[in-house]
Amino acid sequence: MKIFTNAHFLLTLTSLFWAFNTVAGRAAVGEVSPLLIVSVRWFFVAIILTIICRKDLKKSWSILSSRLKWLTLMGLFGFTGFNSTYYIAAHDTIAINLGMVQGTMPAFIIIIAWFWLGEKINFKQFLGVLITFLSVLVIVSSGDINVLKTFKFNNGDIVMIFACSLYAVYAVGLRRKPNIGALSLLTFFSYVAFLGSLPGLFYETYTNNLILPGIKGIVILGVIVIFPSFLAQIFFMKGVEKIGPARSGLYTNLVPVFSSFLAVFFLGEYFQIYHLISLILIFIGIYIFETQKKEI
Repeated sequence: MKIFTNAHFLLTLTSLFWAFNTVAGRAAVGEVSPLLIVSVRWFFVAIILTIICRKDLKKSWSILSSRLKWLTLMGLFGFTGFNSTYYIAAHDTIAINLGMVQGTMPAFIIIIAWFWLGEKINFKQFLGVLITFLSVLVIVSSGDINVLKTFKFNNGDIVMIFACSLYAVYAVGLRRKPNIGALSLLTFFSYVAFLGSLPGLFYETYTNNLILPGIKGIVILGVIVIFPSFLAQIFFMKGVEKIGPARSGLYTNLVPVFSSFLAVFFLGEYFQIYHLISLILIFIGIYIFETQKKEI
């Protein structure tokens, strides 16, 4: 069906699956240690993709063998680095701070695309980002401006800012990906991500911070492997391929909204009017940002 190849549909699903990661990451606290999550998720993704793509891997490797530096950097930045810092940050910051910092990712992507690729930033792009960032402020503050007045960064927020910058580099770097299939590319990224996660896992074990999962932890890991690790990464690659990193990055503003919806369903929280206001602002921002392409 045509809808399954539409960039905007795929990027919306990407944000939904990343929201799964937010809920799962919070649920994982005390159930499974953060760096173990990173190693396990990419270990299983690597196995699944190797089985699926086994016929294409050899052909793809002949192309990627000349791009080993790019392949390694993208895997370490977008997968090992972002995932590790994300799960660490989730242990050290409250939800309102985490949501606010996540909302800055589109700005990171646009700025890096400007410096790295020389992409122009016009007024509509700026306005679209501003409106979607406003939507993030609405949802993380629960519509109460007094919450924002007392906002302070803690160690978890600083780690999350670093995480956002890592993924922004990866998102922009995808514009220079070789001409191979998304699944084959993700397979090689998963190899790099898993190998890159091992030093962190060894450190976590050495410092006696390793938490092995029980039944609940295994379920959480399953959700993380299938949705944010496997499906979301493929959909995001396709989205960047079709509409570019800056426009694709704008959809990350949907993550706090979807996270709220999932919290209502899974955690029994109440849907508030500010959730609806935030969602409307996000889609207005995306619409404004999208219309700018006609003027370039």
